[in-house]
Amino acid sequence: MTTSDFWKLIAGLGLFLYGMFHLEDSIKQLEGRAFKLFLQKHTKKKLSAIFSGTIITGILQSSSVVNLMVLSFVGAGILSMRNALGVALGANVGGTFNSWIVALLGFKVEIGKFTMPIIGLAGIGMIVFRNRKKFYQIAKFCMGFGLLFLGLEFMKESMDGLIREFDFTPYLSYNRIVFVLIGFVITALIQTSAATVVIVLSALYAQIIPIEIAVAVVLGAELGTTIKIFIGSIGGIPAKKRVAFGNIIFNIATSLFGFILLVPIIQLLREGIGIHDPLLILVSFQTFINISGVMLFYYFLGYFGSFLEKRFVGNEKTATYFLQNTSPEISDTAIEMVEKEVGLFIFSIIQLNLEAFQLAVEQPTDNEFQKHYEQKYRATNSFSFMDKYQLIKRAEGEILTFYSKMAQEELKKEDMIHLNQLMAAVRNAMYSAKGMKDIVLDRKEFSNSINDLKFGNYQLFRSQLNAFYSQILLVFLSEKRDVCFESLSKLLEETKTDYEVRINNSYKDAGKNILKEEDVSTLFNVNRELYSSCKALVFSLKDYLLDTENAEKFENVPVSVIK
Repeated sequence: MTTSDFWKLIAGLGLFLYGMFHLEDSIKQLEGRAFKLFLQKHTKKKLSAIFSGTIITGILQSSSVVNLMVLSFVGAGILSMRNALGVALGANVGGTFNSWIVALLGFKVEIGKFTMPIIGLAGIGMIVFRNRKKFYQIAKFCMGFGLLFLGLEFMKESMDGLIREFDFTPYLSYNRIVFVLIGFVITALIQTSAATVVIVLSALYAQIIPIEIAVAVVLGAELGTTIKIFIGSIGGIPAKKRVAFGNIIFNIATSLFGFILLVPIIQLLREGIGIHDPLLILVSFQTFINISGVMLFYYFLGYFGSFLEKRFVGNEKTATYFLQNTSPEISDTAIEMVEKEVGLFIFSIIQLNLEAFQLAVEQPTDNEFQKHYEQKYRATNSFSFMDKYQLIKRAEGEILTFYSKMAQEELKKEDMIHLNQLMAAVRNAMYSAKGMKDIVLDRKEFSNSINDLKFGNYQLFRSQLNAFYSQILLVFLSEKRDVCFESLSKLLEETKTDYEVRINNSYKDAGKNILKEEDVSTLFNVNRELYSSCKALVFSLKDYLLDTENAEKFENVPVSVIK
């Protein structure tokens, strides 16, 4: 093999991988949300979960992206572990679509005649439409398509040179397990079985290796994909380990099945089905073993899921509910989960603030946040107020940490603005909780006081807060987002009015010389903290419920400066 042929093979491989990267990235950017919604809708049942995994992976050509989406759904309670494994099984079948495209087009059609025009026009399009996202992503998709097949052309030509320069005959007598290991190592190094399959197809097309050897290498490639999954699960959350380990077991089982029945399956494809083209036999074999694996595992998914859930149990409890199994890499899913998490965070703080003043306002029992709150915080019923406050602080830290990871991804401008607005909602909600926490001891003193003025102020606080939180819950849980601006504006004004009433009463009480100087100071401090806490909660809902334009308008709502 000449140096020129070697580097042409490497260049072809590089172009192929780079083309695949462009294809995957452009499709994800164009239709990421559509794929996510499709998966969410069609993974409720075991069989539909398998078909969904197959279809989405066939389009995206990235089973890892699909698995990350699935992981988020498992963490959010949208998808059971059984059906998540079904999607993972389908993803393995969908991963063979690329092999079919290459086998049917790359070697059967004179693709080189239009590869260069595609690359040229796509490159121009990426420059011309760089500020128009949709057209830019379409041009990027075409560029990926062109580069993928240009790389394939390079590999085909390098294989032709290889067959002229090197005699492979002595090496073909090696045990097939050696070629399985070769496929495993190549895939483990380049981190994609698709590229390994293309190299094998090129060698098969050049008649360098027989079909049996080609199949053995592809079986090794199926095993090689588990390395990436295994590495990705190290140190991960239990759900991620379950999905990864399930995938590994599936790949090992299907590869072992294919290796043991290698010759009979090839004979079945040749004589039983009538496929004689070596390229089509190879991709048919790959598809056949994956479909056979799905059929084998289908009836045991429930037991398999239960086994994995018992095998991987988390030692450390997280304070968040939706984010614990969500990956920041899948931006559309991640943003939705952050929004849900922030909503639950605000709802939890409302409950904490109510507890601070021993309030029990009427609230809808069928709302989504109430259900998730009970599931997440059921075990904390015996916790003290301060323990619950610390748990809320942990949740804030986990949300902000997740946000910082998302900020490192390439996000759309509007998504980043939305995320920043959600983080503002988190900070304001936490400030509201801190204000209530700081006056818990004062509340206890006032509620137990035999001084009529102090106890009277305590009753006033409770009355005003009861009305405030009854209204804030109605606004927060309302599905009519279009009326939130007016409702929040009204609440903000009422909060200011309540504060002024309390302040005026406090000045009157201070003038009666019935309260001690430290009690007067405490009274004014409690008034200020209550106002700040309620105001911060209103602003938290402003950032959570309103769109960017209305949230900015709300900032200009006139509120008296508190002195």
